[in-house]
Amino acid sequence: MNYRFVTSINKNEYDAFVQSSPYVNLLQSYDWALIKHNWKHIHTGVYKDEKLVGAGLVLIKELPLKMSMFYIPRGPILKRPYLKF
Repeated sequence: MNYRFVTSINKNEYDAFVQSSPYVNLLQSYDWALIKHNWKHIHTGVYKDEKLVGAGLVLIKELPLKMSMFYIPRGPILKRPYLKF
């Protein structure tokens, strides 16, 4: 079992994964980052044996005093088997 975390994911692959989830939310769509134009963003993914099993849009807001806030609205999105604890 080999996991790999990426901070840049292809738009088509990201949207296909998010839209296939029963937990899909508009706030996790690839293009939501365009609406939040005053925030920086990262489209992240987690691969297990080269298969995408998790994804999330991370929004980054610059704050005073050289601080930042990271926010994953209604996410991340995970494949169902990985939701069990």
